[in-house]
Amino acid sequence: MARSLRTDLPFRNIAVVVSGGGAFGAYEVGVLKALGSIGLKPQIVAGASAGALNAVSWIASGFNTSLLELVWRSLEPASIGMRWTTLAWRTAGVLVAGFGLFEALVTWIGSGDLGVTALIWPDAVRRTGAPSGVLDLVAWLLVAAFGMLLVRASRNAEVWLWRIQNARWSRKVRRITAVILATWVLLHVLTWVLDIPWPYRFSATLLAAVLVVWVANWQSPTGARIRAALADLLPELKGRGLWGATARRRILDLLVKAGDSRRLVDGETKLILSALALDTGRVALFVNWQADDETFRARVEAALGEVIVVRGPEFVLQAAIASSAIPMIFEPARVLGREFVDAVALSTHPLQASILAGADAALVIVVSPSGAPPQAPKPHNLVAMWARYLDVANWHDLQREMLALPDSWRGEGCPHPLCVVEPAEALPGGVLAYSPKNAEALIERGEQDAWLALERAGWLDS
Repeated sequence: MARSLRTDLPFRNIAVVVSGGGAFGAYEVGVLKALGSIGLKPQIVAGASAGALNAVSWIASGFNTSLLELVWRSLEPASIGMRWTTLAWRTAGVLVAGFGLFEALVTWIGSGDLGVTALIWPDAVRRTGAPSGVLDLVAWLLVAAFGMLLVRASRNAEVWLWRIQNARWSRKVRRITAVILATWVLLHVLTWVLDIPWPYRFSATLLAAVLVVWVANWQSPTGARIRAALADLLPELKGRGLWGATARRRILDLLVKAGDSRRLVDGETKLILSALALDTGRVALFVNWQADDETFRARVEAALGEVIVVRGPEFVLQAAIASSAIPMIFEPARVLGREFVDAVALSTHPLQASILAGADAALVIVVSPSGAPPQAPKPHNLVAMWARYLDVANWHDLQREMLALPDSWRGEGCPHPLCVVEPAEALPGGVLAYSPKNAEALIERGEQDAWLALERAGWLDS
């Protein structure tokens, strides 16, 4: 039976609060889908982190979630810019440069016994004469230069990889690489058998390294194990975040252009996006209306926040990217000449901001059970540790928001001004575990939980 919103709801300024949650943003899409099916068009939409991206896309589409669903059902870590390739690129550049300089120095002084490759390829060292030694020296110097080039180019790698990313191109690259590796192995063996001068140490070492990388890039159990091992070992050696914003911005552009960007600033729906200003240390509330209400500004500032008006669609998109720039994971984003990051534990459920903006009722989307801190296995690497922190931070922020509710929002009532949509148990996956399979299950659960919460709050027509 079709369900609909009560026609006698006494609320005139309903807010929808779309919280942060990373990969759990798919759950939020399921909730928004249910709201669209009953024709709920809120007067205020507040978003944080992944919720900011969903909120902007939802408004631009006229509260339609069709494209949002398609995008979330296809998202993988690389889709939003979490590419281990670029991280490995940057780290490998430093390691390769140092290794190349060391091996060049060892070759130059003529002491092959000191080289790292002498421990791995002793036969190659014994076969090295004067011509091969010179070739080795030149080759290692080129390796060092290549490593430095990798470090300098690593920040552009995300843009390049985004442009060429598709399954057909990936298969083509793997085939070409396989041919190159086979040719390399054949050439190495022939020069060895025919005793032709050749940089044996350099060739054997680099060939082994390239083979490991090639196997690691295969979508296979062996490749997955190698990538997991690299994830535990690779540190970040440059920059203020592991990855940039290119991929997230491309996805947001796609979603907004499919709708109407003018809806973001036409005044029909008040939009609030939260982020942390790095220069002032305050939680910034980006709003799309002329916030000339001194009471609103004064209360926000009293809570150690600030109000920033964004008057054009482009600035709204920049604010959404800033709101989703998780510290350490993504680089800070610039809006109006200033740098911002995801407010994480400080504001992932901007419920109070919605109330200050005039909301007399709110539907809050929560991505973990509100009763107790979310449970999770012991983190096994840096990213898993940060994901665990984000989970707990979301829970703490929600508790603070609930404790600060006005008295009129507490107690019983039907319909109740507060409708909290939350899962009954921990959602599958993790806050950084982007997966098409998980997304499908999350969207379905979000829709189901939305119906339960709407009925519980008395917002549906009986």
